[in-house]
Amino acid sequence: MPPAAIRELLGTVDRLAHCVDSLRSSGFGEPPALTRLADDVERLRLHVRTLVGESADAVSARPPAGDRATIAVSDIPYDARLWHGADDEGVGGHGRQVSPTPGPAGL
Repeated sequence: MPPAAIRELLGTVDRLAHCVDSLRSSGFGEPPALTRLADDVERLRLHVRTLVGESADAVSARPPAGDRATIAVSDIPYDARLWHGADDEGVGGHGRQVSPTPGPAGL
């Protein structure tokens, strides 16, 4: 591909990245589809740059989303009734183990 076409392609990817960033900062939020679009834009940029001979290690990844990537987790204890009768996975069951009843043959 001629260098002018590469520059045009990189410019188009940069404009697409700007549009995705505008959506993120305009209160659109962080829905999974928008996160996938941002990742796809970075993947496109990576492919274009490797096309011109840059190594994949030389291409920087998208910077972290900052505070938007932070998920707040409350430290208020959960209601103990949520776990009533539950077994701890990986530790072993504490209660009576119930096996599923086998169905008719062939089902």
